[in-house]
Amino acid sequence: MTIFGYARVSTSGQELDIQIAQLEAAGCERILCEKESGVNDQRRELARLLRRLRKGDTVIVPALDRLTRGGPFKMLSVLADITSRGATYRSLAEPWADTTHELGEVLAALVGYIARKTREDIIRRTSAGRERARERGVKFGRKPKLSMAERKAVLDRCLAGETRKAVATAFRVSMSTISRICSSGAGHLS
Repeated sequence: MTIFGYARVSTSGQELDIQIAQLEAAGCERILCEKESGVNDQRRELARLLRRLRKGDTVIVPALDRLTRGGPFKMLSVLADITSRGATYRSLAEPWADTTHELGEVLAALVGYIARKTREDIIRRTSAGRERARERGVKFGRKPKLSMAERKAVLDRCLAGETRKAVATAFRVSMSTISRICSSGAGHLS
């Protein structure tokens, strides 16, 4: 059973010394450090730490925001990744975030439940909002690059034998845009 520490700062101008000292004082045997934004999900040392975790290991962080700045759902995802490997975690700054004892496990489960319910509510509300907007005639997605008249002109030029590349250049759009218009045919332009 290994006690891992994880320290992170966002920029190369910041120092890790204070976090490392806190983790050493907390009894960490191995400390992984990196200078990388917490919003970035592709952090090398965090991924390395998660790969190394085994049943019975513990991860200690100076504060939960060292693990991620991706919001509560990303945080719960990282914490769930740790516990799914049979490891525990502990935050020095947030005493409630400590699954090394039973009360911490209960609190972590409660926070996870609240976050999941909150996420479900957000999804439900945004779906209802989108549906109401559709009923009012709101169109979603990107605006077409070409107007209906331009689309008809593209189709006419392609049917007249002009190359798709030449038409794309003339209308300042990609060849894939021209190909989609030509493939859809006149039936969609009426």
